[in-house]
Amino acid sequence: MSTIVINVDDKSSAKLFLDLAKKMHFEARVLTDQQKEEWALLAMMNDRKKEPELPVESALDILRKIQSK
Repeated sequence: MSTIVINVDDKSSAKLFLDLAKKMHFEARVLTDQQKEEWALLAMMNDRKKEPELPVESALDILRKIQSK
């Protein structure tokens, strides 16, 4: 399954896309502001998971070096 997100400026454009999707037998819906925010936060969290983790001891060593300067 694939997902397409389309941002529109007005309700008439949104209705046009929704009607087209329904005629083509696709599932389509309008997201609330809260759903858009949750989707963006989830995307950021997933991106963060891909970053390498820094071991706690290494982080503490870095902080100690900074503090001693």
